[in-house]
Amino acid sequence: MKNQFIQLLSFLVILFTSCSKNESNTAVETDGNVSVKMGGVSFSDENTDPQLKLSTSKSLNSVLSNIQESIVPFNNELSVLATLAPEAAISSNALRASTGLKMATTPVSLGAGAKYAIAVYNAAGNYVKDTGILTYSTSGTNWNLSLPAGPYTFVAIAVANGQVFPSINFNQALANITFNVTGADTDLLWKKLPVTVIANQTLSVDVILSHLFTQVQATLESTSANVVGNITSMTSSTISPNYGTAYVKLTDGLFTQGGSSVARNVVFSGTGVLWTSNAALILTEGTTTGKVNFGTVSLNSTQNGVRSGTIDLSNLSLQKGVKYTLKLRLVPKGAIDVPTSNYYWSSANLTGTSPITIASAQYIKGSVYGGNGSATYCEGALGTGWRTATQTEYQSLINMGTARGSYNGQTGWFLGTSVVPTTNKDNYMFLPDNAFVRSSSGSNNIPTGALGVYWASATVQGNSKPALVLTATGVSIVDIHQNNQVGIRCVKSK
Repeated sequence: MKNQFIQLLSFLVILFTSCSKNESNTAVETDGNVSVKMGGVSFSDENTDPQLKLSTSKSLNSVLSNIQESIVPFNNELSVLATLAPEAAISSNALRASTGLKMATTPVSLGAGAKYAIAVYNAAGNYVKDTGILTYSTSGTNWNLSLPAGPYTFVAIAVANGQVFPSINFNQALANITFNVTGADTDLLWKKLPVTVIANQTLSVDVILSHLFTQVQATLESTSANVVGNITSMTSSTISPNYGTAYVKLTDGLFTQGGSSVARNVVFSGTGVLWTSNAALILTEGTTTGKVNFGTVSLNSTQNGVRSGTIDLSNLSLQKGVKYTLKLRLVPKGAIDVPTSNYYWSSANLTGTSPITIASAQYIKGSVYGGNGSATYCEGALGTGWRTATQTEYQSLINMGTARGSYNGQTGWFLGTSVVPTTNKDNYMFLPDNAFVRSSSGSNNIPTGALGVYWASATVQGNSKPALVLTATGVSIVDIHQNNQVGIRCVKSK
């Protein structure tokens, strides 16, 4: 009897052990592993529509992309070409897969010593676990955890080394979590990732954090030390609005600005013709208009001596979480600056008779003039140093490339590029087909097939002088009689 009891007891122990082992195997088979790595930081530009609407300027371009260009006055002699653009973006399958972003700037390292935390929430948005506050190392700190199979939401928050990590209570429903950040100096980084855990598999998650606040970096360039001058000093540059507090929702990274707006100082440094600002972070929701104000900018040019002016950009729409570059280029009034050209070209054709002025845009045909007496027209309209473009100066642009196209519905030729530009068309010279008038006197008439004609010399050479002729298939320079009535585009040496 005793032996039978012992045998029964042994059987029950084996059965219990076997069942426990099966239950343990069942538990393991329903779990999956997740390895999380902080992969870097980027600025997102998804669904943004930055617009540079300058109340003191004339608009040069429609918003054809996320870039817009405008002109603002500097002083009585100079203007500023202002271009606002988000940092060039890249398309990344990895980013789309891991974060849902369509486009983002090139990721950079989070940086050694950065503080970060990651929290996990289940499909219902309820808290599961978090890392606590960790310190990032350049070797790439990982968080490894095991979770039951199913869908989860991972949310990561980080700040740079030396910045204060915000106070966040992760242990509650995700939809209820908000926290405060004081000032844009705390460059807050955030990312939410949907993660599906699969039983008995290991999933690697690469977190690319996004900046929540807006960054603006500006450059100011004098386009000629001789005509415009070297930049010698800049004072009191600011950008606004910039609020004191952000109330951030963890679930979507959206925030509400708080406190009063205090303009952010923008510090420039440089020598000669190019000065660059610090990368200024501002705290703005992106729903209010912004301003960039430059105090006195001083110049010293070989040709014109010492002078100064101010730059004021207003009604700037800056979207949150986007990195912007603001390029400011000083040029003589009424000029465009074709890339790599040794000349300033007038912003449009001459128009009118008394007085002769500059048309308001490049695509406007303008008026036509006889060759005799045209030498002084440009200087009268634009000032000292301006003249009718010569065949040598036209040829310098033709050598860079030509492209037939249209600007605001007007057909013509772009000079200085071999491809019709789709944005920033005023980076190149556009000559519209114009309403020239053929002379009935003498030889050297305008060739058949001409669609537009422009004088290509400021001086009369007998009864004829060179002219730039536009046809449907090309651009060429030929001699025509000075009594022909054709257009004039002005030029000035740098």
